[in-house]
Amino acid sequence: MTPTVSVRLGDIADYIRGITFKPTDVVPAHSPGSVVCMTTKNVQESLDETKLTAVSPRFVKREEQYLQHGDLLVSSANSWNLVGKVTFVSALPYTATAGGFISILRTRPDRADPRYVYSWLASEQTQRQARACSRQTTNIANLDRMRFLNLRIPLPSLPEQRRIAAILDKVDAVRRKRQQTLDLADQFLRSAFLDMFGDPVTNPKGWPTLRLGELIEEGPTNGLYRPSSDYGSGTPIVRIDSYSGGDVVSLAGLRRVRLDEADVAKYGLCENDVLVNRVNAPSHLGKTAIVPALPEPIVFESNMMRLRVARSSSDPFFLVTLLNGPALKRQILRRARDAVNQSSINQDDVRSLTVMVPPLKLQSAYRELAGRVARLRGNSDGASAEVRSLYGALTKRAFGGDSPRGT
Repeated sequence: MTPTVSVRLGDIADYIRGITFKPTDVVPAHSPGSVVCMTTKNVQESLDETKLTAVSPRFVKREEQYLQHGDLLVSSANSWNLVGKVTFVSALPYTATAGGFISILRTRPDRADPRYVYSWLASEQTQRQARACSRQTTNIANLDRMRFLNLRIPLPSLPEQRRIAAILDKVDAVRRKRQQTLDLADQFLRSAFLDMFGDPVTNPKGWPTLRLGELIEEGPTNGLYRPSSDYGSGTPIVRIDSYSGGDVVSLAGLRRVRLDEADVAKYGLCENDVLVNRVNAPSHLGKTAIVPALPEPIVFESNMMRLRVARSSSDPFFLVTLLNGPALKRQILRRARDAVNQSSINQDDVRSLTVMVPPLKLQSAYRELAGRVARLRGNSDGASAEVRSLYGALTKRAFGGDSPRGT
């Protein structure tokens, strides 16, 4: 095997800063006489061309600032978790440049293959190094150009780089297709909801509406508070980071807290209970989840409420879907009380929310459909996790000095 040397990123690639302009200089993409300008929102796993903006070419001061096939766009000014994010630029059917919050990394063709460098830079281990090269200000992190260009990249021969990049591209293509399958499942479920019930904002099917309090059998009840010293063993407890997208993410991963039997009985959860976040940043305030079947007694923390729905009038799964949708989110934000870095709602706010109430049979049919989609997703999630794990292992081997084998 050809020995692999380690070189500075700056020895094999040029770092070109994006152009600067004012917001008032922006014009619609593809306007006559304009040049498309990529911004941080375009820097995704693959180049996102769905929302393009443009400016006059007079802002492009140097020819090198025009994008070329094989360029890498690097987010050089962003929130700390996104600074250093990278995307690959394929051949574009229009003239484009890069905005001031991103930079162009252009590999030198006699030294490095751009797909190889992209795979290295996009790998989890290199992304951590890139973030460490940033300078944090109040709300933004700026990539330090010199520290970034001093990162060390393993550099085998050009043919070996191309071979490694081709293997990683194949695995990454499978990973992306798996993700597309999951995205399509989500889109299908959203379309099915609108087809069955209509838009909850306008209620075009004319379903009856009620205050949420009229559908609640018990609650809302705030959860319990315990100091950090009580955590470590005992009863599992659901916290605000324990659920997402309407589901409790992982019961096995819940933290545990020491409680007496009375507290476990008072704050214990049951299958089909609904949890509503009552204190959080506005973007997450009111996020809601349904409690699954539980393997053991589990309680819930003080920054959320528990409510139990009268099953004779509403399906809790349907209700959680409504509460996590934009129509109820707007109602929640109108009732929110804002503090320095967070907002809150109380029990009366939750009871006062107005919800549409389709026939219970239709609600149950939607829950059954969502369950079938979830089972399909579960199978796809497992396969996707395997592909992600394989891709991660291959990148570690490739950029840790042990080239992956493939055909």
